[in-house]
Amino acid sequence: MAARNNSTTSSVGAQQRDRKRSVAEEPVTSVLSGGDVPVPRDGETWDADEEVLAALGYKPEFKREFTLWTTFCVSFAVLGLLPSFASTLYYGMGYAGTAGMTWGWLVAMIGIQSVAASMAVLCSSMPTSGGLYYAAAVLAGPRWGPLAAWLTGWSNWFGQVTGAPSVNYGTAAMILAAASIQNPDYVPNDYQTFLLTIFIMIIHACMASFPTRWIAKVNSAGSTFNMIALVIVIIIIPAACDRTAHGLSKFNPSSAVWGDIYEGTSYPAGVSVLMSFISVIWTMSGYDSPFHLAEECSNANIASPRAIS
Repeated sequence: MAARNNSTTSSVGAQQRDRKRSVAEEPVTSVLSGGDVPVPRDGETWDADEEVLAALGYKPEFKREFTLWTTFCVSFAVLGLLPSFASTLYYGMGYAGTAGMTWGWLVAMIGIQSVAASMAVLCSSMPTSGGLYYAAAVLAGPRWGPLAAWLTGWSNWFGQVTGAPSVNYGTAAMILAAASIQNPDYVPNDYQTFLLTIFIMIIHACMASFPTRWIAKVNSAGSTFNMIALVIVIIIIPAACDRTAHGLSKFNPSSAVWGDIYEGTSYPAGVSVLMSFISVIWTMSGYDSPFHLAEECSNANIASPRAIS
């Protein structure tokens, strides 16, 4: 009898786990009056992602061809840690030296991670293609929602249209710098940097026009290469250090790394350290990408927040 009861209990538990949740049980709050939830038309079925959007009163429009990995790869590709760090190294080291850059990364990352964690929570409860401006409209309420959405949407748009050219400019500058290292007699001109930037932007425009599935594969390949290259550089830099050939110690003492603030500006040391935050903020921008792609990601209210954080 006890064995039969255990078998029955296990069977019921398995059925409860396999049972499809209703829209009312989705981990979001319905925007319909009275907390009502919509129901599909006769003969129409909704998957879990469609139920979440239906509970928000939102109709899905995009194909869900991104997974957790490919969504994370989009965010990581936008971050581009290795090239972003290389192109902004001057602002960290040049403003406040090693100490400024070290403390700048630690302090700024606390704020950045806090924003990312908050954004992940919002994305989990509102996984829509509107992303940030949709969440801003909901959080601001009926009175201020339209203004909050308008300000958030346009500020995000300005960030996107200026961020992409800045990345391409940094790439063009590094390519020409590599050419200058190869040929010391070559000195890049401004117009050459500009033309190369335009050329790279055209390439990226064509890539952005690919079908969603292709974009996911391109980002996956690019992010994988970026991760491998980052590990290789982290190993090569200390291994190839030749300070001893110049009569210096192999590495700087810890006190210099953490305590020597280089006076790279005419401002006080504290302000110089704050100015070094520019490189961190620019490098670590783009983690909101999974929020914007939530409607194109499977299991969005779980996968997209994980990709953000």
